[in-house]
Amino acid sequence: MAMYICSCNGLTDHDVRDAACHGATRPGEVYAHRQCRAQCGNCAPTVLCLLREAIAAAHLNAHPAMQGRVAHA
Repeated sequence: MAMYICSCNGLTDHDVRDAACHGATRPGEVYAHRQCRAQCGNCAPTVLCLLREAIAAAHLNAHPAMQGRVAHA
């Protein structure tokens, strides 16, 4: 089940992860991936947090020797 992060744009946690998988590294790139932009800005800190988590998870998955270790963003 998806969790809504941005009610202005209907952005979910799945959207953030998908954008990260497509190379997004900044919140603005997440919004661009969904062809929208931040409206009120209340979601930006959460988008950034989820984006960092997705990037860290992808990095760990890319390096099997690092699996099982905790990533600190």
